[in-house]
Amino acid sequence: MKYSILFISIFSFIFGQHPGDKAVRSGADAFYNYEYEKSIKILTKARKDYPEHPGVHVAWVAAHWRYEEANLTIEEVYTNFDRNLSEIVNVYDSLVAKYPDDQEYKLYQGTAKGLNARILLGQKKWVPTLISAYQGFRIIQKTQEKDPYLTDAYLPIGIVEYYAGMSNVLVKAGAEMFGLNASKVEGIRKMEIAATKSPWAWTESMSILSFIYQFIDINKSRGLELSKLLSEKYPNNYDYQVHYVFSLIQTGALKQAKMELNKLNHKLIELGPRHRKLYTAYLNYLWGHYFFLKGEDEKAMGFLEKCIELYHAELDAFLGNSHLLQGMILDKRKDRMGAVISYNKCIKLDNHTQAILMAKQYLNEPFQG
Repeated sequence: MKYSILFISIFSFIFGQHPGDKAVRSGADAFYNYEYEKSIKILTKARKDYPEHPGVHVAWVAAHWRYEEANLTIEEVYTNFDRNLSEIVNVYDSLVAKYPDDQEYKLYQGTAKGLNARILLGQKKWVPTLISAYQGFRIIQKTQEKDPYLTDAYLPIGIVEYYAGMSNVLVKAGAEMFGLNASKVEGIRKMEIAATKSPWAWTESMSILSFIYQFIDINKSRGLELSKLLSEKYPNNYDYQVHYVFSLIQTGALKQAKMELNKLNHKLIELGPRHRKLYTAYLNYLWGHYFFLKGEDEKAMGFLEKCIELYHAELDAFLGNSHLLQGMILDKRKDRMGAVISYNKCIKLDNHTQAILMAKQYLNEPFQG
């Protein structure tokens, strides 16, 4: 329940043919490619030039979020996000009142209202997260029912259904009470539709699915396919490059992984201070996993220890994997007590990843190597 997959499609653009499409697409591509200041400049101007464009206001919030996420503290990020979100909710309420039969405005109204779930998610308020997401989801769901050809709407619907499907019995019951389909399978199916058929939401859909396939419902080949597509489309997006390398490691393409890891080492210094701190931990994990698969356990352990020491991200999938690999190395060294401690640290994260299941397995039966 700690994943950005609940970030209910802040990037789920469904623009049809509207004045300003080219400008907004340019702004969106810029923030996906980590060109944040360029993105904010383009989208701020687009908001003034095309105030009735259905997606420009959400895109503007996204650009500020990405820029501030790289440079500010998490508290400042949430404060600014809450302020910007309140502003665009009022804008979409006005547009829906003016154009009550336009389903695109309603879709973005629902998206904007549901985005408050991202703040609650970061504060680990699970039930309020679901309620906030549901408020936006219901608007989106009704919009999609009225116009099933809005394929971009499949992303936010799929996200909520997947989230509900992976949650505990209480959350599932609440979701079903709200009329949601609490199904991971159905959630993935809808996100795959958005990834392969939607004109705008495909980027975020691919990103979310690649994470799911890498960490939760493992599908190594599909995870590699999606992460490679994103890394090639947005070469300056460090996160996409990280996940592409992780897929290379997962699929055993170690020679290519090492070349890409060396590139990430060089690119790290170009990032903003907060991103640099975040991705230093991720990069240490990737090197640790690489050396683990190469059989160089001493080097692997050093990188994994550094990852754990530096880790501060909300998203703790790489942290869980680090504890798991540490435990596996310690088991190989016949340090059973140390291994058990590492496995329990992994399990304590309770983040629904495959690492948790593997750690529980190795608690009962030591890893043999």
